Amino acid sequence: MSVKIGVSGSSVAARDGRETFLRYIDTLEELGWDSVWFSDRIVGAAWRMDPLVGMAITVGRTEKLKFGTSVLIMSVRSPVTTARALATIDMMAPGRLVVGVGVGQESPVEYEAMGVRKRDRGKRLDEAIVIMQRLWGEDKVTYESDFIKLTDATIAPRPVTPNLPLWIGSRAEAGLRRTGYLGNGWLPTQMLPDEIRAGIKRINEYATEAGRSIPDDHFGLQVSTYVVENGKVPEYIKEKYLLQRRADVTPEQINLIGTPDEIIERMKEYIDAGATKFVFNPACGPDELFEQLELQGKLLVQPFHQKLVPLG
Repeated sequence: MSVKIGVSGSSVAARDGRETFLRYIDTLEELGWDSVWFSDRIVGAAWRMDPLVGMAITVGRTEKLKFGTSVLIMSVRSPVTTARALATIDMMAPGRLVVGVGVGQESPVEYEAMGVRKRDRGKRLDEAIVIMQRLWGEDKVTYESDFIKLTDATIAPRPVTPNLPLWIGSRAEAGLRRTGYLGNGWLPTQMLPDEIRAGIKRINEYATEAGRSIPDDHFGLQVSTYVVENGKVPEYIKEKYLLQRRADVTPEQINLIGTPDEIIERMKEYIDAGATKFVFNPACGPDELFEQLELQGKLLVQPFHQKLVPLG
């Protein structure tokens, strides 16, 4: 089974302006990265490029690079307008779009700003998945709930890609259940290899309960990365740039940092656990971004994509 590696962190480049963002996209395509991923924050101090806008620009700039959302906060977005926008993107670049969705952050600020009760976020996400899948696959959709009413609703265009993939980004039990019952793939973050293995097992159990199955190559991982050709990772990288949402593990356990050999051995642990997709998040500032993209592209991405790394 092939292993594919994409990258997130597009907002770091976009914040510096048009030319830097386009250089970023061009660099990914030239180095053979599989995909670029856009995160979603509608309200908040953190600077985030809108993922739908980012993907639309990428469509017009690239020929091979895939793109996805990690993740689109569908608990606060309209499933109808979002389904139409995503279908349009897929029409312009068939087979290159993967839609990652999630419930959103813990802070109530975003939910309040979007007129949504935080306690409804799980129900709204489940409903959004169902509505988008139906709008993509049916001529007319009738649906009614506490949140939305559709009567013979149709969107145009509809996706060129059959069963446009929806991946769930959550490591909580509710997220595992949602993936098994409704999703097409899994893209969590901050996970240990044994947790990936256990999560895949639970998802497959839920899928079986629902009379469904998740393809073996639709299990992935978002992970922060920093590569050095030799020596040690600088302490300032660990202190300033490594995303640390867990107090029960060390940065080295849930991030891919170190020399290429060290990172490859860690990746193999995740691959052995069932992960075949990686979304790297370069753990560095804008001054090092392009250097890291080139190092990781040449020393990690290309060997895996060219199958130069033995996995057995």
